[in-house]
Amino acid sequence: MGRLRTIVDIFSTLAILSSVGLLIFWFASDLDREYSGKVFVVDGDTVIIADNKIRLEGIDAPEMQQMCESPGGSYPCGVKSGNYLKSLAEQGGFRCNAWQRDKYQRLLGRCFVGNTDINGKMVRDGWAVAFGGYYHEESQARKAGLGLWAGQFVRPREWRLQQSDAAVIE
Repeated sequence: MGRLRTIVDIFSTLAILSSVGLLIFWFASDLDREYSGKVFVVDGDTVIIADNKIRLEGIDAPEMQQMCESPGGSYPCGVKSGNYLKSLAEQGGFRCNAWQRDKYQRLLGRCFVGNTDINGKMVRDGWAVAFGGYYHEESQARKAGLGLWAGQFVRPREWRLQQSDAAVIE
């Protein structure tokens, strides 16, 4: 009976290790690779390429419903940010390198058109803020008064928190 138990334990262990190996292979199969093809822009920091939702790593852009202030008055800065990313994607050759997932299971990646780092360009041109990277680019945009920095705005993360607080109050 003891020998049978040992054999069962060995097979159980092998089955568990095989399952873990398959999960790792499956989970890593879409990571650390390049995505290219037709691009659908969701907003200023998220795209979809071949059914893969990719969040531009290191940046945060206004939400599509978000409004900002400029010397000329209020404007839909979320829409403008998304449109700016769309104009960059329309240049052709848009590709993203993704290597991990966020808490929403979106791929996190760095995107390019040619040799241009699109994540950095979104921040450098003022249509996104630094969020774990690109602080130098944000400083440049702020000093030059580009994009969002031409007026007043609430950082996207803070805006989302305000919206969730407002929903709880209502």
